[in-house]
Amino acid sequence: MKYILYPFAFIFYLIQKIRKFLYSIKICKRYIPPITTINIGNLSFGGNGKTPHTIYTARLLLNNNYKVSILLRGYKRKTRGFIEVNDDASVIDVGDEALVYKRNFGSLVRVAVCENRAKGIRILLDKYPDLDIILLDDAMQHWRVNSHLQLLLTDFSNPFFRDHLFPVGQLREPRRSSKRADIIIITKFPSIFSPIIFKNLTEKIKLYPHQQLFVSYISYNKLKLVFNNNKNIEIYDTKPYAIFVFTAIANPQSLNEHLLLMCKDLIRFNFPDHHQFTEKDVIKLKKAFNDYPSANKIIVTTEKDIPRLELPSIKKYLLDLPIYYAPIDIRFHNMANNEYNYDKYILDYVRKNQKNNRIFKE
Repeated sequence: MKYILYPFAFIFYLIQKIRKFLYSIKICKRYIPPITTINIGNLSFGGNGKTPHTIYTARLLLNNNYKVSILLRGYKRKTRGFIEVNDDASVIDVGDEALVYKRNFGSLVRVAVCENRAKGIRILLDKYPDLDIILLDDAMQHWRVNSHLQLLLTDFSNPFFRDHLFPVGQLREPRRSSKRADIIIITKFPSIFSPIIFKNLTEKIKLYPHQQLFVSYISYNKLKLVFNNNKNIEIYDTKPYAIFVFTAIANPQSLNEHLLLMCKDLIRFNFPDHHQFTEKDVIKLKKAFNDYPSANKIIVTTEKDIPRLELPSIKKYLLDLPIYYAPIDIRFHNMANNEYNYDKYILDYVRKNQKNNRIFKE
């Protein structure tokens, strides 16, 4: 079947090639922002962990007294143009990822969506001229902006060097486009570091001299209730539970593996990335949950899914169910890079390259 798709992959490749050529000969102009912009992106269509790594990086910068903004496209929103995310924004207005950022940082980080990132950066700088850094979520293929630092994330279970160009695989660009990255992060690595596995990956990635390689993994925290008025069922460490996983993320593999350690039966309701849940979806979930013979059962989703579950038309079906989400933290295997750890690299880069930075001047 894949062989049939190769001609379409070649057409997709030509389209990307033409776009890059137009920018290279300056028919299409690139915008260089006047303050440091860090792009957190990937070569594939999703599931590499951009959202939690953006949160990690924003928190790192905040903790070092930098004023930070996050700008993203706002995928699957029903609006267009620049919108700054406020407390009243809905997933329809700004998309699910923007609301996750707002949920994590509140007023500490200016979060905005704009499909034209160059325009979005200009508006943010007009409104907040004291900003130090703008983090761009998923802008590696957004050629209109020339970011100062490029981060390429690639999933341990499906790294870009094993993938193929869409529609044969999930790549949005050829593998050699990884050369544009300053940092490559292998995400979702096993929590126990293996030098042998790491060495094997390093040999296959074939870093360029200007690149640094880091390795991160997911640390799951204790489950939390999605809605405060849900049934507060105690979570035990034993395995009496059936867990209904209800999520729409690109790659739920690591979540499923984590939940399997907590229960005897995992019932999966997995949907495509950013899927807008329908009443039919949640009614089906509710029926399956109520029909399940065990009383020791819960529903688990992700933080990224919560904004779509909070829509009134969906939420009303879930208020009497024990529905939790699995909070995660990103952690780095520092032994993977002898010269730098991730935090040090980012902070050193910002201090050395942000000429107009308040802290740099001090």
